Amino acid sequence: MARVLRLLLVVAIAGGVSFFVTRHFFTVSPPDISEMDWLAGEFDLDPQQRAKIADLHAAYRPVCLEHCDAIVAAQDRIAAAQSTPERQIAEAEMHQLEIICHQSTRAHLEAVAAVMAPGQSQRYLELISPRLSDHRHVEPFGLK
Repeated sequence: MARVLRLLLVVAIAGGVSFFVTRHFFTVSPPDISEMDWLAGEFDLDPQQRAKIADLHAAYRPVCLEHCDAIVAAQDRIAAAQSTPERQIAEAEMHQLEIICHQSTRAHLEAVAAVMAPGQSQRYLELISPRLSDHRHVEPFGLK
């Protein structure tokens, strides 16, 4: 009888540990949601704010694509440069393109934030601004 109780105790403990480990270390990620769904939920946007931000973002996307394409082309010119002066010119051009992109995207993000409630807009800019300096220009800059 004592042997059966010990076995049941070991099984219960193993089951509890297994549950804990799988529950806390192997949780299923939430489904990937769209940028607008995330933004609306995270920053408590009402339907009018959401629509205005969606319009702003849709209008800015082609501008962002143009900036990314120009920067990638400049990177290609740097890689293909045959001489130091040619490389320096391409690097200077890329640096200017990155400044233009950064300023333009910053203005877009501020326009998006301006649609939000004041406390939410500041929180959004604090959250998104660090991503802007790390952007690699391989795809348009997102809202989240």
